[in-house]
Amino acid sequence: MKQHVNIVPLADDAPIPYDLLLLADETKEIIDSYIYDCSIFMLTKETNISLDPLKNQVGCLDHNSSITDKNKSSPHEKSIVAIGVMAIMKLDTDTLELKNMAIAPHEQSQGFGSDMLSYLKSYARDHHFQKIWVGTADVGYRQHQFYMRNEFEMDHIRKNFFLNNYPVPLIENGLQMKHMLVFQYQL
Repeated sequence: MKQHVNIVPLADDAPIPYDLLLLADETKEIIDSYIYDCSIFMLTKETNISLDPLKNQVGCLDHNSSITDKNKSSPHEKSIVAIGVMAIMKLDTDTLELKNMAIAPHEQSQGFGSDMLSYLKSYARDHHFQKIWVGTADVGYRQHQFYMRNEFEMDHIRKNFFLNNYPVPLIENGLQMKHMLVFQYQL
């Protein structure tokens, strides 16, 4: 795990982080159809923010908390900022499904998604699961490569998933999403 980055369960009284979840799923209604059956984990990052408002150029997401760094001589505050989210659902005694995973756009391509998958694999092992599933759109080529790089293999197809579950056509890479490809990681 990278320095000053942690993965923590979402506190029971914390609001659902829709701002991040909507990066990976198209509507709040679809998210609501599964999120209450999920365990949610947040990827947080420690950042230094100047206490001088003229120097503070850092935009924080809604899901943050701040602590004052008393060890510094300069006027800075350490802020813990949510930069990623992962929602996992127990399907049965052997299987977890990764229902949603997203990294804030300005934090992507830095390995944080792979860090979250490593955490998920450890979590699944620790809780005696045998496999992890994740579904992606049939036209989500970058997602396919990402999961295969992280040792997931194509397992099955949920035919017409996007046609049957979304009220409007969804387009990615200039193509309409139709089927969900389900990738599996075997523990």
